[in-house]
Amino acid sequence: MLRDQPGPIRAYKLVTSDGFGPTYPTVKYEIGKSVEAAGETDETIECARGINLATLDWCMREWRTGQRILVVEFTAADIAAIPVATDGKFRVHRCTVVGEKDLTEIGLICGVERTVSGEQ
Repeated sequence: MLRDQPGPIRAYKLVTSDGFGPTYPTVKYEIGKSVEAAGETDETIECARGINLATLDWCMREWRTGQRILVVEFTAADIAAIPVATDGKFRVHRCTVVGEKDLTEIGLICGVERTVSGEQ
């Protein structure tokens, strides 16, 4: 389905409080900025190098206190791989960070917590 979209596609990126990927903290994701990385194109490999994005459901399942969920935009041509039997993750070569999900609004934290600093 992702490969057949004619224009911009949106997905989600789980990041640490300071905007780095939680597993491979080599790329910083900032709202309004684009990121690019060589992505593994072998679709038999579930998790590999590249910019790993996911469905909102996947991000919410994997989310831990202190993390953020960013909204990113890319095109079908940017897709590096959609792994066979994926649980919601896929890889792209490039994307632009266009926003951030409100963790209170989607039910991950209570209204008294703050999404970035973790202060109460």
